[in-house]
Amino acid sequence: MTILFGDHLDIWKGELTNSCTCTKYDPITEEFTDEPSDDCFGDCWESAVDMFADDTEALRKANTTGWWHVKDLNLWNREVSGYFHADKVADILRGMTVNSAWIMRYTVHGDHIAYSLSHHDSIGGSSALYPVSEEDVERIGLI
Repeated sequence: MTILFGDHLDIWKGELTNSCTCTKYDPITEEFTDEPSDDCFGDCWESAVDMFADDTEALRKANTTGWWHVKDLNLWNREVSGYFHADKVADILRGMTVNSAWIMRYTVHGDHIAYSLSHHDSIGGSSALYPVSEEDVERIGLI
C-alpha cells in the first residue's frame, strides 16, 4: 500500500502493541471487532510481529550491517537515542520500545521508520529508527 500525505510519501502505516487482547472476528465485514473474544489462541504477538515484518521488509533487507539507530525515544523525563544490533524482527521491536506494555504507531519511509510509542511513562512523541551504514558502523566503532 502506498499513501501520499502532503508533500511526502508514506509506504505503510501501522499500529501494534505488545499487550495483545483477542477480539471477536466478524465474518460479514471480514474484520476483527473491539469486542473481547471468549477464546484466545495466543497468537496475537506473533501476528503483530509478522505484520511489522511485512511492513518493514524492504528497509530490513537494505540494512546490510544489522545495526540500527533509535532517535528520540520518549521516556518520562527525557528523550534517549542509541544504537543496537538486531537481525530478528522481534529483537528490532525490543530495541525500538521499552520493557513494559506499549502501543506503537508507525510509518515506514524509504530510509527509516517514524513512530510514536505510548507507554506508562509517555503518551507518545516522535521517534525514528534508521539503519546504520557500513561506513557509520566503522566511524562510530560499533564493530
